[in-house]
Amino acid sequence: MSLDWWTESTGNARVPRETDEADVISGQAWTDFAEAVRRAGDEILRGDVPGSPLDRATGFRHLLILMHIAIDQQLDRSDPWYPSLGQISRTDLYKWGLDCPDAAYRGSAIKGDLTYRVWGNLGTVHYLSFQVNEGMRNHGNIRGDQLQTGPDGSFELWIGPDRHEGNWLRTPPTAGQLIIRQFFYDWDTEQAATLHIERVSGGDPPAGDDATFPNPARVARQLRGVGTFLNGMAKVWNDAEVEGQKTSRNAFQPATAKPETGGAEENINGWGHFDLGPDEALIVEVEPARAHYWSLHVGNFWWESLDYATRQTSLNGRQAVLDDDGLFRAVIAHADPGVPNWLDTMGHLVGPMLFRWVISDSSPEPVCTVVPFDDVRRHLPASTPVVTPAERAATIARRRAHVLRRFAC
Repeated sequence: MSLDWWTESTGNARVPRETDEADVISGQAWTDFAEAVRRAGDEILRGDVPGSPLDRATGFRHLLILMHIAIDQQLDRSDPWYPSLGQISRTDLYKWGLDCPDAAYRGSAIKGDLTYRVWGNLGTVHYLSFQVNEGMRNHGNIRGDQLQTGPDGSFELWIGPDRHEGNWLRTPPTAGQLIIRQFFYDWDTEQAATLHIERVSGGDPPAGDDATFPNPARVARQLRGVGTFLNGMAKVWNDAEVEGQKTSRNAFQPATAKPETGGAEENINGWGHFDLGPDEALIVEVEPARAHYWSLHVGNFWWESLDYATRQTSLNGRQAVLDDDGLFRAVIAHADPGVPNWLDTMGHLVGPMLFRWVISDSSPEPVCTVVPFDDVRRHLPASTPVVTPAERAATIARRRAHVLRRFAC
């Protein structure tokens, strides 16, 4: 999976080209941007991707989402000299790269040769991680449970190239981004961390290095960055799903850590791919690892997590119901089979599925079995509980209430 476009798209508002200023004045930069948007649409019309009305609509909507994300990155007021963690990324709305349904993501631009102070309170969220990236590649992370804290959960973390007493996360000179992940396990009770950031070295920024000022050269680079991100992101995840359907249809690949695509060092991902007829279901069976956090969720072909607020499209280790033999059995299906561990495809016949094992003693290999939907119960233990429509509705109401709290501005 080539991600060479990532650094170019997210960072090139600071990388000048000789013709940038002239291209904005002449209008060529906008013409090139419009052509980049047109080319991105070709990804949705590829012959090797699904072409149903649902998939076409979802695909073109996904391009709008990618444009929103790219524009937000290019116009974000957070720059390395004046960092800001901003608001929690609304991954309940703006989804890409099979985002985690349990997560709240935040981040800031940084410079690897500068030093920053992050402080706040850890709250009670189940998993918290601070990570520094160059482009998409992870160059190191530290977890909330590894930090020295005060009795009340307060903490101070130094991020930079020079060793610092107390909590310190080293940055290489090429680091350009801080990513903060919070994974909620108990959606009813856990409280998010409070987080702040400031730069503490480097003096005044270079003259004229105001990331918010719309000079012609910077706007040209911002337009180019949006177009590059849009085309790169649309293609890379399309290719991932096309290849996955060839090699791992209704199965999982061996789980591995994926720091090259932005994963935390302790986050082991098992990618899989479902392909189900209208009257079929997929039973996924695994003995869960002893892990601080684990989860399973499904997405659409464009590698968006499915709606996890008003549908049950994900389950984590606290939400999952284990059978008497200690196994976790999930049923991926288009309709509700009335079992606790149903994952709703929302009508998508194909798409990715993902196990996350975080701080885990192993990476179990799931067993997948395609069965007729009407025979699901016959392939599950007799003791599998029955979930009534009223019980399912109550579960969904609790999920929605949590998501509203998680992303409250």
